[in-house]
Amino acid sequence: MPVEDPRDAYDDLITTERREELSPETFADHASSEAMAAGWVVVAYVFDDAGRVLLVDEPWADGWKSPAGTHKPGESLPETLRREVREETGIEARPGRPHAAETYTAVNADTGETASMVAVGMAATAETTTIAADPGVDGETIEDVRWFTELPPTVFNPDVTEPVYRRCLEEHGSR
Repeated sequence: MPVEDPRDAYDDLITTERREELSPETFADHASSEAMAAGWVVVAYVFDDAGRVLLVDEPWADGWKSPAGTHKPGESLPETLRREVREETGIEARPGRPHAAETYTAVNADTGETASMVAVGMAATAETTTIAADPGVDGETIEDVRWFTELPPTVFNPDVTEPVYRRCLEEHGSR
């Protein structure tokens, strides 16, 4: 089942494009990653009934980030959101609508070859709030998972995270 591109269904998405020129070695690592192979990543902005947002701390990220993960064949983007939030945090979440689509393209500095993916920022509502004692799956290091009343000062990719967070918070507050 092909992914339904949310850019075809919603005309009000926050859309961004990011290109990064990389050394051949770094490009090879990026191009062979699970995310690039899948072409789609879901970033979940999960809110509980108190309006808190769920964030994770992973060693590779420069700051707190929303639970996120790679789309798997046969899944819809909402199904990817549910699975990834559960795997990374132990929280059950009900997907809302997408609010953002960021196209990321890696470029091999020597050859000009490219690899790209789309990260879709989606709102979600927590159906449970108890964080797993041992979050993550094998091969994934999650150092911490917490509920925040607002975004902390250090978040991963703040230029995208902050406006998408505000948009998802508005959706959550209007239900």
